Amino acid sequence: MEGIRGFIDLLLRLFALGLFLSIVLDWILSRPPSGFRRQLNRFYEIFLQPVRRFIKPIKLSPRAPAGLDLSPLLLLFLVWWFVHPFLMWVLGA
Repeated sequence: MEGIRGFIDLLLRLFALGLFLSIVLDWILSRPPSGFRRQLNRFYEIFLQPVRRFIKPIKLSPRAPAGLDLSPLLLLFLVWWFVHPFLMWVLGA
């Protein structure tokens, strides 16, 4: 059971790290994504779509063309504070 627990722990940590990297790259680099960023965004978009149904972007200004998308931060929070501890508990941490 320890091997499965360690493997799932590693997968969740890599998922969270990749999501954090995606968040930082999207905030720092404003140009359209290419290559690695496009693949990273495509992978995480599968997980972000359900979250975006509940959390809409926050408009910071009436003239702003787009709002601040907090769904990646919420997903990161959910994975790190709820999914990861729950799975570690279920697997007998």
